Amino acid sequence: MSFMPNARIIAATTALLCGPVFLGAAPAEAQDGGFRDCLNTIKADALKQGVPAQVIDRAFQGLTPDQKVVDLDNRQPEFSLTYAKYVGGTVSLDRIQKGQQKMAQHRALLDQLQAEYGVPPQYLMAFWGIETNYGTYMGDFRVVRSVATLACMTKRREFFSNETVQALRILNMNHMTSDQMRGSWAGAMGNMQFMPSTFTKWAVDRDGNGRIDIWNSLPDAFASAANFLRGIGFKPGLPSSEEVMLPANFPLEQADTTVEKPVKAWAAMGVKKMNGGALPAVDDAASILLPAGFRGPAFIIYPNFKAVMNWNRSTLYALSVGILARQIAGGPPVQQPAPADDAPISRDTVIDMQMRLARLGLYKDEADGLLGPKTRSALRLFQQQQALPADGHPTQESVRRLQAVR
Repeated sequence: MSFMPNARIIAATTALLCGPVFLGAAPAEAQDGGFRDCLNTIKADALKQGVPAQVIDRAFQGLTPDQKVVDLDNRQPEFSLTYAKYVGGTVSLDRIQKGQQKMAQHRALLDQLQAEYGVPPQYLMAFWGIETNYGTYMGDFRVVRSVATLACMTKRREFFSNETVQALRILNMNHMTSDQMRGSWAGAMGNMQFMPSTFTKWAVDRDGNGRIDIWNSLPDAFASAANFLRGIGFKPGLPSSEEVMLPANFPLEQADTTVEKPVKAWAAMGVKKMNGGALPAVDDAASILLPAGFRGPAFIIYPNFKAVMNWNRSTLYALSVGILARQIAGGPPVQQPAPADDAPISRDTVIDMQMRLARLGLYKDEADGLLGPKTRSALRLFQQQQALPADGHPTQESVRRLQAVR
């Protein structure tokens, strides 16, 4: 994903493109002989995948690690953002209006892609808007240097060694120079911020000029995104998510991504669309999500939500895509506001919560300071024990009760 000035909140909560951030750089000697040895190992892998030696040598000539990339990889957000802060900063009026304008401007192409790939235009616009603010900020880091630095100077060697090999393959197939191939500090590239491995697997030469250019060719960028989304499970029909009204007696413990029921089963429990209309009478598996707790908005998440999560593993990111896409298409904004007192929680507080939940036998994973599904599930169990609303949301009262347990 991208790291744009107007979307720093996304960068603060989503690690690289997929998965957790790993702290710590390799020893200082990796900057000389160790770094060169690492590059030689990557070169051997690239040669096995058919990249000519001259392409590799040209890309690696004079290559040094980028300390700025290491610093950015080591930088952890002190606070986890709330639903209101994240979505409020991502789904802005300006981004909605620009998305509508861009969709109208490229309607013919987008309609063709929808017919071929089954991805509605508003979703392509939503990804484009969130990733690079419609192509206005695609990053200016040299991709080969970035991914090689991350491979050789951090603990994610295996992942980024492969990304470096794939970047070399792109240089070879597209007849580019490493200086031309630029992107985010983590190696995400072009209008849609593809990692090199995503590019080599899913990118499409839509304009038929013999090169795949996701930087300058919108047909290539849009078709590549549509091909990727279809490949990771996006299907025509239901949206990725939709705001809903829950009945007064709704069992909060079932508002969890691990609880799936047919859409019509949720409807039978009294869940309705926000306008009071009935949910689709379909058997597709769906879950209920309360990103700001039971006092905030409720969403039903359909199978396409999982596809969006395959693009980026952040739940709030995936929600933002669905909310932005709906409004670009002319739909309503989210009706239920988040609680005004919903405050960010520091990483130290989350770690403390995880350790206390672990001592109570409710949490069995690493105390990593990330407020993920396992932590929320453990907190929900604690809330049930304390006769609190069991929504898995770390309200001030829930945290206070947990900290009071000895």
